[in-house]
Amino acid sequence: MSRVCEICGKGKMDGKTVSHANNKAPRKYEVNLQETIIDGKRVRACTKCIKNAKKDA
Repeated sequence: MSRVCEICGKGKMDGKTVSHANNKAPRKYEVNLQETIIDGKRVRACTKCIKNAKKDA
């Protein structure tokens, strides 16, 4: 199963990690996915979608 939010489709992002010496190396930013139940269905959703679902309910 891929690390993609089932609600909004947010997935991995690319970026750079920067050291104190300002060296830049590529890295991946993973989305913060949680398994939760929204509208009676079990989904893997990002925390932003979970927060919005609770606010709307």
